[in-house]
Amino acid sequence: MTITESKLYDRLLYSFMGIRLIIYTFFFIMNLFQTIFEVKNITNKKKETRFFVFLSLTLFCVLRAIQTAFFYSNPNLGMGTLNFFFFTLGSAMIFVEWTFIVQFWILIMYSLFVADDIGQFRTKPIRIMTYFFVSVVIVYQIIVSSITLEKDIETVDTVGFIILLIIFVSIIVFNGFVLIKHLKIHRKVTPMKHFDLMIFKTKILLTTIILVFVFIIIQEIVFNMYYTDTYETSKQYLKLFVTGIIEFSQMVSVMLVLSNGHWSSYVLLNKAKINSESTTSSSDKIEKKPSKEFGFSGNTLSMGESVDC
Repeated sequence: MTITESKLYDRLLYSFMGIRLIIYTFFFIMNLFQTIFEVKNITNKKKETRFFVFLSLTLFCVLRAIQTAFFYSNPNLGMGTLNFFFFTLGSAMIFVEWTFIVQFWILIMYSLFVADDIGQFRTKPIRIMTYFFVSVVIVYQIIVSSITLEKDIETVDTVGFIILLIIFVSIIVFNGFVLIKHLKIHRKVTPMKHFDLMIFKTKILLTTIILVFVFIIIQEIVFNMYYTDTYETSKQYLKLFVTGIIEFSQMVSVMLVLSNGHWSSYVLLNKAKINSESTTSSSDKIEKKPSKEFGFSGNTLSMGESVDC
């Protein structure tokens, strides 16, 4: 019995799934080590972003690896299978990952541009909303994924996913562009050296999420709306391949930004450094108001506090 149209394609498919399993396992290990390195920041509300992003990437990789492993017992990737169940849970981790990236951007804007009279708890509502949204996404996806094991709700799932994706990406893009705008304005009146790097990183992440959004929407239209028989034919494996390229690209982009482009840190299982500089020189300090002094080193902002990513 062949899975695709020929034994040759079957062999190629098995090879592809094997390579996919190895790659996601390898990236799971790399991100797991980074998550462990960042464990110390769990209780530090000012430096928690990196931990949660790496944790999201770790869970994403392990869920993708599990989903790929189930292929060998059941090659059907469609709704109602454990393949689809773990696939959707893995997709939820991407939402979680980018939620914490947006949280970081918003915290930067508060640290740089919001007056002291807002109070010491000015960032608390941001964190509460972040955890609330993450909880909603995870619970929603677990419920929907569980339902798909018993019922075929492909249309509802596709429409719901697209709506959530549009809202989510709109929030990311809006906050990203606002951050870049304010950083450019602030750069003109301050001697802080690392604004260019921060703007560059934000642009990379913005470009990544916009391209991911465009390609995901195209993929959903082609494989879920135009071809309604995707999961009944070998097109399901083509969709998996396309999805894998999109997801893998965004993961690599985020990992490179988190390590300042030093990929060797991941491969050697060393801690990915934020910046080679451990201190902030006097030329990196400016005074926005008589009562407020800012310092920035790499991705560390201080106003009596720091936000690291």
